[in-house]
Amino acid sequence: MAGMQRRRLMVWLLSVLGGLAALLALAASSLWLYLNPVPAGEQVFINGHILTMDDSNTVVEAIRIEGERIVATGTKEAILQQASDQADIIDLQGKTVTPGFIEAHGHFPGSGLKAVAEDVTSPPVGTVLTIGDVLERLRERARDTPPGEWVIGYGFDDSLVAEHRFMTREELDTVSTEHPVFVLHVSAHMAVINSRAQAVVGINQDTVDPEGGEIVRNAAGELTGLLLETAHDPVRDMAFDFSAFHNLKIVRTSVDDYVSQGVTTVQSGKATESFYRPLNLLSRLGVIPQRVIVWPDLDLASAIDSGDIARHDSGKLSVGALKLTTDGSIQGYTGYLSAPYHKTPSERNADYRGDPVMKADKLRAVVSEWHGKGWQLALHANGDAAIDNVLSAVEAAQKQSPRPDARHVIVHAQMSRSDQLETMQSLGVTPSFFPAHVYYWGDRHNALFLGEERAARISPLKSAADYGVRYSIHLDTPVVPIQPLLLAWSAVQRETSGGQVLGLEERISVMQALRAITIDAAWQVFQEDNRGSLEAGKYADFVVLSDNPLDNASRLHQLTVEQTWIGGVPVYNSNN
Repeated sequence: MAGMQRRRLMVWLLSVLGGLAALLALAASSLWLYLNPVPAGEQVFINGHILTMDDSNTVVEAIRIEGERIVATGTKEAILQQASDQADIIDLQGKTVTPGFIEAHGHFPGSGLKAVAEDVTSPPVGTVLTIGDVLERLRERARDTPPGEWVIGYGFDDSLVAEHRFMTREELDTVSTEHPVFVLHVSAHMAVINSRAQAVVGINQDTVDPEGGEIVRNAAGELTGLLLETAHDPVRDMAFDFSAFHNLKIVRTSVDDYVSQGVTTVQSGKATESFYRPLNLLSRLGVIPQRVIVWPDLDLASAIDSGDIARHDSGKLSVGALKLTTDGSIQGYTGYLSAPYHKTPSERNADYRGDPVMKADKLRAVVSEWHGKGWQLALHANGDAAIDNVLSAVEAAQKQSPRPDARHVIVHAQMSRSDQLETMQSLGVTPSFFPAHVYYWGDRHNALFLGEERAARISPLKSAADYGVRYSIHLDTPVVPIQPLLLAWSAVQRETSGGQVLGLEERISVMQALRAITIDAAWQVFQEDNRGSLEAGKYADFVVLSDNPLDNASRLHQLTVEQTWIGGVPVYNSNN
């Protein structure tokens, strides 16, 4: 009898466990389907104003999709004749459709930093007006942070606070002596830390400056807490070593930011090995619906090139160019110029023109090596002296190992001169400009950093087009918010946040600006065969806009994204 009871109990336990396993399997399956929705078999969109961005900038009324791919575009009548009886018919009611926007250069999921760190940006992005505002926000963050954990602020701009300076190490010590405090500059090329952070990372009076960086000291030789360029890199990496839970919050926040702005392809620039693996996993799981282009740093590229880490290349995630940094930022006074800054900080000499992060001989050696290996390179260069170094390195590499279509990218290319644009055209180099600099920093470029003549020449899009140089435009998010329509407006209008027009002669058309965030951006990263325009065979990645961007160039930045579709699946609807 006892044996029978034991057998019945065992059968009952097995049935319960089997039921739990079935429930878990069902839950996992449901979660997978939620994260990876399957597009409808056939969808037909009619009565639209569809900007295809094909070679002729064709505008059509209708588009037909099967699964995740476009199969046809054309008139409403022609497309409906092709459609089967089972097709889903979606009436666009005259709305304008464009290809999904492509982030030509950025640091996804950096915009999600706001989920775990303190926003200390100033107008026109944020509301911080003084160093006191920054300190108070960080104190509030510290009160909610367990002792010993990092307190992080981001987006600080010394040229916009009333004091027109960086906060000091001692001021950050008033935030907390129990927490390491890290405040990232808006340029993402420097940071300020408190005494606790210095102790945690091992910086002291005897620490020497790293190559390409500076641990800033005052006139008495004491550490100020300010770290420039490569000096801040290891501290940033330590401060940003988030838990898995926090990383997931960052990613989900950033995903929402991007889909709400119509961005269907994102980029993770200068990605490290520790970041690449979880990014790849989250993409494969469907947590990230966008298509991801990874630009690895030198260490990650080396591991991929040697085969120690797999090089992924799928429809959802691919490895692109090796990202190198050759100088800093103009607004941080670390961009490398051929002539001195217009007005230099008091601690700098009058002839100060910045310094290269990577010296010319080293840059030439690295570019030649990786060009010879067949890699595309993306080289950050803001100042024209830095651009000279990049072009010289690419020219030497091409002479050593000729490649007909390397498409090496100069990231930002902000101070490009006419002679440099001509050289880019002859070498097949493609710039990715940051014309929103005009809006966010144009007034200060004019008054402080560059002076009127040079400021009017930043991001010379019209000149680049005149020289036959194909380019993209980008926002470098999280340096500024991900707002592609404001980016396009900046390229078209060149209006500063103060309402002045900076460089009227470098304005481009709305269509040119839209191409620079769609098909030209896709071309720049060798993805033009599958995205960037609405043509048969390409992914059904597109956005539905509130109005037609071609109707009023001055209102381009006021348009909103009503829907975002990726691979034939709606991932954002402003009405939901």
